[in-house]
Amino acid sequence: MDFIDEITITDRDIDWVEGILDGDIRFDQPRRNIIKNLESIDIQAFPGSGKTTILVAKLAILAKKWTPDTSGICVLSHTNVAREEIEKRLGNTEIGAKLLRYPHFIGTVHSFFNSFIGLPWIRSKGNPIEIVDTDFVCTNRWKSLPLWSHKPLLSRRKTYMDLCFKNELGKIDLGNLGENTPTYKTIKTIVKNSQEKGYFTFGETLLFAQEAVSNNPQIVGYIQKRFPLLFIDEAQDTNSFQWDLINSTFQVSIQQGFGDENQAIYNYVGENETDRFPRKNPLVLPESKRFNSNISKIANPLAISNAEMIGMSTTFDCKNTIFLFATDKIDNVLEEYSKLVLSTFTDEELKKYQADGCHAIGMVHTKKEETTPEQLPKGVFDYWHNYNHKSISIKTAPDYLVEYFMLGRNELDLTGEAHLQVEWVLKGLKILINKVADTVVIENKTSLVNSFLSKLDNEKQNIFREKLLLILNKTSFLETEWAEMQNVISSISSLFNVENGTSDFMEWSNNIDIATSDDSDGLCPKNVFRYSDESSRSVDITLGSIHSVKGQTHLSTLVLETFSYNHNIISILPFISGAPTKKKPGVRDRGRLKCHYVAMTRARGLLCLAIPKDKVDENSISNLELLGWNIRVIE
Repeated sequence: MDFIDEITITDRDIDWVEGILDGDIRFDQPRRNIIKNLESIDIQAFPGSGKTTILVAKLAILAKKWTPDTSGICVLSHTNVAREEIEKRLGNTEIGAKLLRYPHFIGTVHSFFNSFIGLPWIRSKGNPIEIVDTDFVCTNRWKSLPLWSHKPLLSRRKTYMDLCFKNELGKIDLGNLGENTPTYKTIKTIVKNSQEKGYFTFGETLLFAQEAVSNNPQIVGYIQKRFPLLFIDEAQDTNSFQWDLINSTFQVSIQQGFGDENQAIYNYVGENETDRFPRKNPLVLPESKRFNSNISKIANPLAISNAEMIGMSTTFDCKNTIFLFATDKIDNVLEEYSKLVLSTFTDEELKKYQADGCHAIGMVHTKKEETTPEQLPKGVFDYWHNYNHKSISIKTAPDYLVEYFMLGRNELDLTGEAHLQVEWVLKGLKILINKVADTVVIENKTSLVNSFLSKLDNEKQNIFREKLLLILNKTSFLETEWAEMQNVISSISSLFNVENGTSDFMEWSNNIDIATSDDSDGLCPKNVFRYSDESSRSVDITLGSIHSVKGQTHLSTLVLETFSYNHNIISILPFISGAPTKKKPGVRDRGRLKCHYVAMTRARGLLCLAIPKDKVDENSISNLELLGWNIRVIE
C-alpha cells in the first residue's frame, strides 16, 4: 500500500478529468476536496449531488496514476450504477477500459464475494455450483417437502423463503419449531441435499464467504494485497452482515463509502436495517443540482438524517401537484397526470429530457392476489391493468450472442431472479453452438442447464460451470471487453468439440429491441402508458416500482399510493404535510419514509402524488397547500 501514499490528486488532475468526462462537468471546491481525499472516510451525498460522477472522476484519475500490475481498486455496490456511469462518462476511452479490467474490480457485493471467496470455498468442499438464486432455490426446496410438514410451517407463518440458512450456516429459522422435531430435521436434510446438488440462495453463498474469511487469515491477506483501495457506492444499502463481512475482509484497506442514509430502501430477507453508514465525521454534500428548493422543501421532512438537502437548480419552477381521486376514478389518474405534464412542459422540453422521461411509481408493484375494496389502491397495477411487474419481453429474437447476455443481465436487475438470467445466457450459447456446428448439439429441453450438462462428463461439467459463472457475474458488457469475453465463450464451445470460427452471431452489438409481447405494432414499450390530447400532442408515462428508479433522474414523477399493511402515503402523511407526530416512527413507517424520500427526489421538474381523497382530511389539505402543493381533485 506504500504506492498509494505516493499518489496525490491535484487540481490539474481534476481539470483533466473534467475534460474527458462526457457532458458539461465542473467540480466546485467541496467536490474537488472529496476527489482529492484518499483517507478512510464516508461521503454523505444527497440526491442530485453527483456523488457517482465524483466517484467516477476519482477512479479515472487513480486509473491514470495506477502503477501496480497485480493490485487494483475495488468498487462495490448493490446496483450497476457505478459501472454504468463509467460507461456513460468515459465511453470507449482507454481509462474507462482500464478501470473495467484486471486488476480492478467493479461490481456488486454479492458478485465480489461469490467470485473471489464464496463459490471457490463451496467448491473446495466438494459441492458443485448449479445455480445461485434465492427465489428459485427456495421454491425448489418447498416442492420437495412432504405434505405433512406444511401445516407446522404455515401455522408459524413460515413460507418457502424460509427454507434456507440465513444468519448462520446449518441453522434454519423456523420460529419455535425445535431442531429435534421431525419437521425441522426433514427441512434441514432437504436444504443440505439441495446444496449438495449445487443449489444455493444468495444469502447462503455469503455465509460460506463469511466462513471462509473467518477460518482462513491467508484469504484476508490475499484480498487486502489484491485490493488496497475500496470504494462502496450506495453504501447506505449495505446491511450489518455485509458491513461485518467487508470490514473483516478489507481490514487494512483504505475504505470510502458514498451514499445517502435517507435512501436505504433495500431490505434483504432475514436482515435488519443498519445505521453503519455514514461512519464518524463524514464529508457532506447537501446541495442537489437536480431540482429546485420547492422539491427539497417537500422532501426534507421525510429525511432520516439531521442535515437538510438544498435544491440548487433553477431550470424549472413547476407547480407540484397532489391528485386526490375517488377510488372509482382510479383509472383516470394517469390520464390527468399526462394532461398536467403536457400543460407544464413544451414539446421542446419533452424532447430534450426524453431520456429522463416521465414516470409513475409506487412502493408495491407485484400483484400476488386480487385487491380488496379496503386495500384499493394496493399496487401500481390497480392504476393501469396492463401493468406487468416482469417488464422484459422481446419483440423478436436477438440477432447477436451479446444481446442475449445483456438481456439476461437486465432480467436479473429487474426481477432479482438469477434463473431468468441463466436462461437467456444458455439460449444464446445453444444457438451459437448449434449454428457453428451446423447440427443440433444442444437439444430444446425443459431444462437448458440439463441439456448442456448431459453432453459433458464430470470434469467438463465443472469447467462449464466455472466458465458460465464468469459470464453470469458480468454486471455489464462493453465493446472494449467483448474480445476478452469471446475467449470465455470459445472455452465453452470447445467443451462440446465446437470451434467458434467466424460466426456473425459473435459480433458486437448493443441494439436490444425490448417491447411488449402483446403490442402487435410494437410501438409502445411494455409498462408505458401513452396519452395523446386533441391536438395530437403525446407523452409516455413509464410505470414501475420505487425501487426500480433509485439512482434515476426524471423530468417528472408521479408517486402513487399503494398498500402494504396500510396505505403507504397516508401512513406518513403527517410528515408530508409538515405535521409529524412526536412519536418515533416504527420500522414500517421508517421504510415508507425512506422509499418515498427516494420517490420524491427523482424529478428535476414536476413532482406529483396520487392519493384517495377519502383518506385525506381538510386539515391535512390546508397544511399541504401551505407547503406549496397544488391540490387537484379527480371526480
